[in-house]
Amino acid sequence: MTERPDVPSPLWQGGLRELAAAIRSGSVTAREVIDAHLARIDDVNPMVNALTVVFHDRARALADEVDAGRVTGVLAGVPFTVKENIDLTWSATTSGWTFLAHAVPSGDATLVERLLAAGAIPIGRGNMPDFGLRWDTDNDLFGRTINPWDASRVPGGSSGGDAVAVATGMTPL
Repeated sequence: MTERPDVPSPLWQGGLRELAAAIRSGSVTAREVIDAHLARIDDVNPMVNALTVVFHDRARALADEVDAGRVTGVLAGVPFTVKENIDLTWSATTSGWTFLAHAVPSGDATLVERLLAAGAIPIGRGNMPDFGLRWDTDNDLFGRTINPWDASRVPGGSSGGDAVAVATGMTPL
């Protein structure tokens, strides 16, 4: 990719507003943004276990829809993660519990509906403690999320996976 002053380099370092504006202006494609974040996830997530599921194919397909003009909105093409206890119709809502590993909901949570309507693209599921009830992001289904700056400290409890994903550039939202 050629250096462009209005586009963050590398793209995974861009903020939500910056990326949305760059995609809207045509300075960068949604596919480039999604690919940059997926590459960042592939590089970083194995070390921190922040994301439990990554939607490589679906995120790329949705980015292609944005680039073709079939999906629009203020956040068109901007990636986001969905916490393991928030309903997304094509991914199990596990809350970190093994017995919910196949619990795919019939409808999206309102939050997800609104982000999709704005054109944002789900890129993965954020790890969490079982039912969000502990101070550390750890569960029997997906294991522990590691604090990327100090492994001896926890990344937080309920939304630790999503927090680590944002902090390490795997997603801007």
